[in-house]
Amino acid sequence: MRKIPPTTSSNWRTPPEARPDLNFVVGDMQRSFLRIADNLRWYEQSWLGVPIWQLADDLVALQRIVFDLNPKWVIETGTKFGGSAIFFASILAMMGRTPGDGGIITVDIHETKEAREILREHPHRLAPFVRQRLVGDAKSPDVLASIQATLATDPGPALVFLDDWHDGEHVYAEIQAYSKLLAPGDLLIVADTTFEDLADTPIVPTSAKYPNPKNSNPRSALKRFLDGRGDFQVVREYTATGISNFPDSVLQKTGI
Repeated sequence: MRKIPPTTSSNWRTPPEARPDLNFVVGDMQRSFLRIADNLRWYEQSWLGVPIWQLADDLVALQRIVFDLNPKWVIETGTKFGGSAIFFASILAMMGRTPGDGGIITVDIHETKEAREILREHPHRLAPFVRQRLVGDAKSPDVLASIQATLATDPGPALVFLDDWHDGEHVYAEIQAYSKLLAPGDLLIVADTTFEDLADTPIVPTSAKYPNPKNSNPRSALKRFLDGRGDFQVVREYTATGISNFPDSVLQKTGI
């Protein structure tokens, strides 16, 4: 029988995982799709009647993360309209949790009228899951001390979702501060690392608030945090496919 030359055999192709550079077309398409989605404001969603600024794929990823981790506490920075707090509360409720069993801690530099009303009395009885509504700089000593006291009083698995001001220095300080609150196995998510990919588009223009979004952003902060340390690892399975605003920033603490 004639031997098939190696170049035409069924196993001549290089596995994608061995040559990630071969996936550049897919990567380019994902980035292009993301730029379209964000610039057309596809992230302006609502959850149970409350505005929530997250892409649909990310909401699916977040519920998977909450279900797998089953955190006693979900700590978020960036309350905005209260949508993400209600989202996390609804997932915990569907998992059979009760409002007194851990819950949501939400922090924002300002409290909006919408958040104040929704988190006081949500029509589907989810407001009691929001155990703390803190107003102030998320990385201030007072805010951090309040959160730490809650975790110490009622310890358990924790999920941190950093989603407020996306300046690189601010995010880096947040990651440093909140990573210290976590125990091995806990998760920390840095939202909107795609600011780097969206820089200089209409959705992320250079401005007084973000004078250099291409180089000072959540992704640059994340890289700086991870450089040279081994106590956190990136968990890619939740956002490896689809369109995500945080495709590379789900972290799990592996050691102290």
